[in-house]
Amino acid sequence: MIKSHIKRMFSYFSRIYYLGEEVKRLKDGRIKPQVETSTIAFIVLFAFICGLKSFNRLERWLEKGRFKNLFHKRVRLPRIDTIRRSLSSFDIDSLNEMHEHIVKRVFRNKVFRKGTIDGLKVAAIDGVEVFESTKKSCERCLTRVDKQGVTHYYHKAVVCATVGSDPHIVLGYEMLEPKKDCCDKDEGELSGSKRLIRKLYKQFHHFADVIVADALYCKATWIKEVLAIGMDAVVRVKDERLHIVKDALGLYRNRKADREWEVEEGSRKRIVVRAWDEDGFEMAGMEEIKVRFIRFLEEIYEGDNKELKEIWVVTTSKNIRVETVWKIIHKRWDIENDVFRQIKTQYHFDHCYVHSEVGTEAVVGFMIIAFNLSQLYFFRNIRGFREKRMLQIDIIEDIRDEMLLIEGWVNPIFGTT
Repeated sequence: MIKSHIKRMFSYFSRIYYLGEEVKRLKDGRIKPQVETSTIAFIVLFAFICGLKSFNRLERWLEKGRFKNLFHKRVRLPRIDTIRRSLSSFDIDSLNEMHEHIVKRVFRNKVFRKGTIDGLKVAAIDGVEVFESTKKSCERCLTRVDKQGVTHYYHKAVVCATVGSDPHIVLGYEMLEPKKDCCDKDEGELSGSKRLIRKLYKQFHHFADVIVADALYCKATWIKEVLAIGMDAVVRVKDERLHIVKDALGLYRNRKADREWEVEEGSRKRIVVRAWDEDGFEMAGMEEIKVRFIRFLEEIYEGDNKELKEIWVVTTSKNIRVETVWKIIHKRWDIENDVFRQIKTQYHFDHCYVHSEVGTEAVVGFMIIAFNLSQLYFFRNIRGFREKRMLQIDIIEDIRDEMLLIEGWVNPIFGTT
């Protein structure tokens, strides 16, 4: 039985990820601050781990002294306005360096030494909208106009995260840029994703064996970017007008499936999968590189119901087993179900905490770090977390209760720096 999640969690963060040293390195643009940046950063980070809903709630926590037992008595704690000023002038580079340090420790500790899907390290890439408003805006806002002619201001990020097995770690993110110079369009998801994978390769080198993406990424330019960094792409295809789709379906039309297998999902769901697999197809824009086109036909039996589903996939890999490709294209949804949904529900990713050119990205950065640290604690420090069917929300509630009860204890996050 775990007596104190706070003690165990902070000890783990300090011992394995040197979080105290990293928090001390964070900086903001305030001049002669009365409250240390490290104090503000720790409060914001821990508040997101605890499921902060809004800065109004954080102000209430500060007034009630929820954080006082986590610091030395002589440490001055901030007011909510001080936190907002700090985030609005935060040094994003120092925050990115903290994120990079944690991910490098993840790789160094061989968290993914067995891969995430059938021995392969698989990462998914996708875009996610941070929040939108029809009233609040800043210079970094993207814009769109609805059918009623109302302008919506929003921020969007492209995210790369591991998929397939626990823990799901966000390897990196890139905020999309608004209109620049003479361009009349905001930056697209594809452009941001290319910049992101180049940055990740520079930081971590071979950060994945396979990058999986949805049909938006079925473009020759994007697949070439993946090949350029020595990785394979697995991409969903939906546009039946593409020549590669017409060629492949024509070839498979009167041919028996190359592979057939059955998957059991629980006691009531059964999937019969048939696959047509052929290499040597050409894609427009990359005629010099041949790709593999796989057609999956699924018969889904659930109770007395039967459903047919067809999936088309393009991949640059010649060697990955067709069964593994099928797993990869299905596990791509982990970035939606286990990353985006959790960040939105647990950390309220779509809530506008601070709307400023720097503050928005600072909040996103703290949320991503809080998510990664939480996942590492749940799945790397608590033995049998998934097998025992423990709930993350239950542990978070225990931690919130312990904030008021814990006394006479030196926080290792600051005690080791």
